[in-house]
Amino acid sequence: MKHKAMKAVVPARLLGSATASIFVCFLGSITSAQAFQSLSSDILVRTRAPQNTAAQASSATKAMLASSIGKKISAQSVDLVNAEEGLIKLSFSSQAEASRAIEALSKSEDVLNTSPDFLYTPALHLQARDLDAAQNPSYLEFSPFLNFESVLDTLQGQLPNVNPAPTHVVSGADPEAANDWALANIHMPSVDELSQTFGGNLAPKNITAVIDTGIDYNHEDLSGALWRKADTGEVGYDFVHNNTQPFDFVRFDIAGCLKDKAYCKKHQAKFISNPGHGTHCAGHVGAVANNSTGIRGIGTVTQIMGLKTFYDPDDANAGHADDSAAIRAIDYAIKNGAKIISASWGGRMARILGEHSELRNAFKRAQEAGVIAVLAAGNDGIDQDGTQFPDYPAAFDLDNIITVAATDSKDGLADFSNYGAKSVHVGAPGVKILSTTVGSKYSDVVARYVDPKTGADKAFQWDGTSMATPIVAGAVALVWAKFPQENYHQIRDRILNSVRHVPSLAGKTVTGGVIDVAAALKP
Repeated sequence: MKHKAMKAVVPARLLGSATASIFVCFLGSITSAQAFQSLSSDILVRTRAPQNTAAQASSATKAMLASSIGKKISAQSVDLVNAEEGLIKLSFSSQAEASRAIEALSKSEDVLNTSPDFLYTPALHLQARDLDAAQNPSYLEFSPFLNFESVLDTLQGQLPNVNPAPTHVVSGADPEAANDWALANIHMPSVDELSQTFGGNLAPKNITAVIDTGIDYNHEDLSGALWRKADTGEVGYDFVHNNTQPFDFVRFDIAGCLKDKAYCKKHQAKFISNPGHGTHCAGHVGAVANNSTGIRGIGTVTQIMGLKTFYDPDDANAGHADDSAAIRAIDYAIKNGAKIISASWGGRMARILGEHSELRNAFKRAQEAGVIAVLAAGNDGIDQDGTQFPDYPAAFDLDNIITVAATDSKDGLADFSNYGAKSVHVGAPGVKILSTTVGSKYSDVVARYVDPKTGADKAFQWDGTSMATPIVAGAVALVWAKFPQENYHQIRDRILNSVRHVPSLAGKTVTGGVIDVAAALKP
């Protein structure tokens, strides 16, 4: 997705300067075809002292703003992001006011860091030309999503209750698994082989946090794989709306766009903001295996923690996540025992901003807690090493991160996938990927349409480094379950040192190969 030109703000102290914050318009020397993160009207401020309550944070913020700016500007709201870190989120009426606040607060002795609350998009590859082609009177159908609008109308914004975990599972082959080309490509062991590997005990052994658009937590193939908090029964958290029901609301309504194409072009997020991205990612992380239902996840013995950081279709920032929600999700995952994070989203920004962002600090806390973060490399088709505007969080240089490129069924590097011999670690299947979709369904196609020129049946496929990332996250969970005594360094090394080398990734990734689950499970 493309974003409008933005002014990026660099806090002065981060540049080692005693001057005020420097405002730089980075897009002046960059082609309009390149995509960059958007700015919201919110900012993040890390104070010198911890802020134990929202009231304390609000009081401290008012004092800092008053001393730095006077009465010219005030925050509309103050939210506590991380009490121990003294990290707070300030919301303003406009981006201009947010920028002024950053510039002023960066001078305060009570402030350690200031940054925009950047917005991110899912790493799902949907080509603009295909989207344009689909918006025509020959439009056919949304094959997997025929009931989505009725689901939205029925729910009317009401979250479905979380069903209990299934008490009875019928053992048997997963009928859709035979159609999942990714399983054979990564040398995924059979259920019988895994049973032997784990001595017949395929009970859950670790937790994987899927930080995304939410999850269909009542999906027939996911409900039994969910992490459930012992004291509350919650299956995760929605950090955008602050509730314990991280439901994956869907809006991918090209038919609606046809009613007013000009309005749709201007307000695309109202029609096309989320095809059920988080639910699709969750399937390959850990959909229940051998339950006579659907597909089988890669991380057979992991539990899925659903953490929602993306705004819903009718929200102001529909289709986006922000730093503050992602940071809270990472901290929640750490606190509640997740050992793996799967994050299939990102956005491009200047390195000076990325490397000094509060999001990096959150991934650093995950590193210190021994958590492995599996991240999507991005879909701009760029060399992450050779650009000053790489995709983040994929570009963070932390040793608990595995950054994933997308490959096709012939082991070719997907033409949309980012790469990097120093910064992108492995490849994994990311083209036409079959997985779980909202409403207890399964698909490798997001939507179908008729080409107006040829009459041919066309489709948006589930393509992207988004799809490759949960496959690797599931592999990490499986390998860590096999070697639970090992630390994150050792497990990460097992994944990276056991790849199946392919020509397309030679010189394009750190390892030059696609993950090989069977090889990684060997002693």
